[in-house]
Amino acid sequence: MAAGTLLEAGLARVLFYPTLLYTLFRGKMPGRAHRDWYNRIDSTVLLGALPLRSMTRRLVQDENVRGVITMNEEYETRFLCNSSKVYNWTPEEAVRAITKIRSHIYIRPGQLEVLKEFHKVITAGAAKNETRHTSQS
Repeated sequence: MAAGTLLEAGLARVLFYPTLLYTLFRGKMPGRAHRDWYNRIDSTVLLGALPLRSMTRRLVQDENVRGVITMNEEYETRFLCNSSKVYNWTPEEAVRAITKIRSHIYIRPGQLEVLKEFHKVITAGAAKNETRHTSQS
């Protein structure tokens, strides 16, 4: 890994908790300084920051949240968020699971191709990291 990439990753980790505290503070402020933790996009989608454990009950009961999709790093979710279940599905398995739960969702062939490409890149990176960790042990 290049030195610049390592520096960026380290800096992101160092700055995560101070910026999280700042965001929490802004959520408590009145007036123009206030920042909502999330916003309702439509009747089924909320867009916002990752829900903390303390928000779970309210989001499930008041907002009818049934799942969360996050693109956070593991260190960002480890201590503050509810545990997640990892299914290790292929894109096709994930689409079948989603459409089983929400039959009105249609994944177009182009969208499935994007998911397949993303899955290929992610699994290749994970395999590469696993090989690196195994060889260093």
